[in-house]
Amino acid sequence: MFTLDGSAAGGKINQTEVGGFQADQLKPKANKPSRYHFMSEIYFIRHGQASFGEDNYDRLSPLGVRQAKCLAKHLAKTEKSFDGVYYGEMERQQNTAREFINHYSSKGLTVPVPVVSKAFNEYDSFAVWHALIPEMLEDEPSIAKDLDKLPGDQKAFQRVFAPLMTRWITGKYKADVIPRWDDFTRRVRQGIQELAACHGADKRLVVFTSGGPISVAVQIALGLSDKKALEISWQLLNASITRIKYNRRGMMLAGFNEVTHLELAGDDGFITYR
Repeated sequence: MFTLDGSAAGGKINQTEVGGFQADQLKPKANKPSRYHFMSEIYFIRHGQASFGEDNYDRLSPLGVRQAKCLAKHLAKTEKSFDGVYYGEMERQQNTAREFINHYSSKGLTVPVPVVSKAFNEYDSFAVWHALIPEMLEDEPSIAKDLDKLPGDQKAFQRVFAPLMTRWITGKYKADVIPRWDDFTRRVRQGIQELAACHGADKRLVVFTSGGPISVAVQIALGLSDKKALEISWQLLNASITRIKYNRRGMMLAGFNEVTHLELAGDDGFITYR
């Protein structure tokens, strides 16, 4: 178990929007010290498949919508209730949550008012891509062959994207107007800290987000390096569930990249990475 600072140990959704969870409803709730040892749990949900190669990547694909519906039915069927619902500002995150909220509402199940937090936004991969591709071409001209195959060839994309992201997280680049990996992980870490502080013990929360923030949560729980966190982000499946438990002592991984609900649908095409 690791502490939160990384040391060992269909219509418009009614929502509350916050930058750092400053809304009145998110003020820390008093908890009896004797109950604080009970662990809370956060369900981190990766969004359904987005529209890779399209003009608006952030929109769920038709398959992504089906994945989100399948996830929602699974959570309801397994009688999962939540004390808080959160998502980032991305359309794909919010629309995955929308399917969950709509399904729960149709079954008469209680859903807390969802809260938007930029803490769980994905990193700006487009900004990183455009900043670092010129440097990579200068150092490795051979990647031009893979670039010519984009956006249609996902394998070619990954062959370029993987070393590009490694360059980014290690800080080995010249570009100065670019998001920083350290700033991204700090933002996610702070968001998780604030969730824990607001809700305290013996709660179950759900966060609809993306692969980057989920990999940071796993990194915190397991004390992983940045490189391993990045590798984990590439393994996260669309509409998957990763569960993190926490108490005042720290965080631990309870479940990773769970897609049983998609597998039970009996369609191999349901399992996607992007």
